[in-house]
Amino acid sequence: MQLHTLERRLELLKGEGNGLNTHEIVQELMAKFGCSRSTAYNDFATKPEWQPILQELAKQLLKVQNRHEQLYRKASFMYTQAKSDRARIAALNLMRQINVESAQLSGAKPAEQNQTEETRIKWEDPEVCKKQYASDTNLIQDNANSTTVPLGSECSTVDVAGAKPSRAPTNS
Repeated sequence: MQLHTLERRLELLKGEGNGLNTHEIVQELMAKFGCSRSTAYNDFATKPEWQPILQELAKQLLKVQNRHEQLYRKASFMYTQAKSDRARIAALNLMRQINVESAQLSGAKPAEQNQTEETRIKWEDPEVCKKQYASDTNLIQDNANSTTVPLGSECSTVDVAGAKPSRAPTNS
């Protein structure tokens, strides 16, 4: 069943549930979905065939949604209990993926727009950065107690108003 047809038939059931008569529902479907009068009336005529399938599909989607919610709760718990940054990042990544999939299931985000952006974090060796920072900094007289690392430096740490460079974990 095509998505357009599915949406139209769901709207038909919604109209019936709201107490609209057949003629009003057909007019609404024609205006909202741009379908012909015969298509809308055909949906009424074939309703005994497609309605049970549609309802079974809705039940299955609810089961999947409940499973996603359970996984999200577990990932959230793991995030709060994790002792390492890597475990926290993994839990956050799982939580984000669950949110994306839930949005797709609910129809808030179409599946064809599934564009993933990667965020890459480069960890610098703190000792290398300290040495390079100490040897490559230039004193700027305009801003008291501030120094910058020249462009092209491996460690892009900026010391502003006496702030110290942060210590980042190493890859080793």
